[in-house]
Order: sequence, then C-alpha cells, then structure tokens
Amino acid sequence: MAIQFHPLTPPTDEELASLNARNPGLRFERTLSGDLVVSPLTGLSTGAQNSELIGQLFVWNRAYGHGKVLSSSTGVSIGLNAAPDAGWISGARAASIPPYQRNKFLQIPPELVFELRSPSDTAGAMQRKAIEWVTAGVAIVVVLDPCARTATTYNADGSGQPSTNKLTIDHSLLPGATQDLILDLNTIFDA
Repeated sequence: MAIQFHPLTPPTDEELASLNARNPGLRFERTLSGDLVVSPLTGLSTGAQNSELIGQLFVWNRAYGHGKVLSSSTGVSIGLNAAPDAGWISGARAASIPPYQRNKFLQIPPELVFELRSPSDTAGAMQRKAIEWVTAGVAIVVVLDPCARTATTYNADGSGQPSTNKLTIDHSLLPGATQDLILDLNTIFDA
C-alpha cells in the first residue's frame, strides 16, 4: 500500500535518489504537486507480470522500435520524479541526452510509459498517475490492470481507451518505429 503526503519542501532529485538508495525495500517518488509517494516493492506476481511486459517490449524494440526500453528502476524527472514500471524512448530522443546525463534521472519525457497495477493500488490512483505522466509530457501512458484484465491507454486529451486480450499502439505515434507495438495482455496477466 502506497503512502502519499505533502512535505514542507518537495525533495530534490538528489534527495530522492538518496532516499531510494538508503531504503532498498521502498520506492520514493515525487508527484507534480510536490507530494512524496512511498511504495513497497512488488511481490512475485507483479514482478513476473512486469518482466513479461518488459520482455515483450524489448523484443518489439529490438526488431521494430529502434529506441531504448526503460525498466522499473529508470528514474524520470520531468516535474514529477518517478520510475515507470516500463517505458520506451525513441532512438532520436535518447541520442539527444548528453553523455554526462545518461546515468542520472531522465530529464526528458519518454514517448511511452507503462504502469502496472499492483493489488494494493486503486483504479483511481492509477488513473491519476497516468494523467500526471501525460501532463508532464509523456505522449502515451498505458495502465495495465491484471485484476480487470484490461489495458487502458491515455494520451494528451486525458481520456482512457481500454483494451482486452491484446494492446496495439500505432507505430506512427512512436517516432522511428517501423511496426505497431502489439502486446499479448493475457500472457502478461497470466505470468
């Protein structure tokens, strides 16, 4: 279960990195409004589902995406400071990051972010997180809900489009990609 509170002074990127390093069983993130969110690490089911998601994304990227796949330990600082469960950044956008910043929090929004709902997350909290990502500049955010067995895609207009069984993201929305991204949701949810 995540805990969210509003500190007197929002933590900096460096302070968040330090909190995460000193508390390996927890994950600290900062919302756009400066709230601090503290979440426990995931269990076996969620971890396996996330691994399957990243595996499918990796295979697509290697063949057709031509970008970089982000894991759940990739910190992103674009107003909010969080780590998506998975993500993707185009090759051109990744190449624009100066070498001295490549081992720090990502300072530009990835084009695609995935959030995987854990049993302790509420649907409302996941929707708010998706909208925060979009507000911060992410083009497409997908919330995967293993309980409802759906994937809901959010974009700049903030509305969610649900999918079941498979999720298809048009490659024209993913700069540099040459084929649509198609994820087998059943394989992810059953992992």
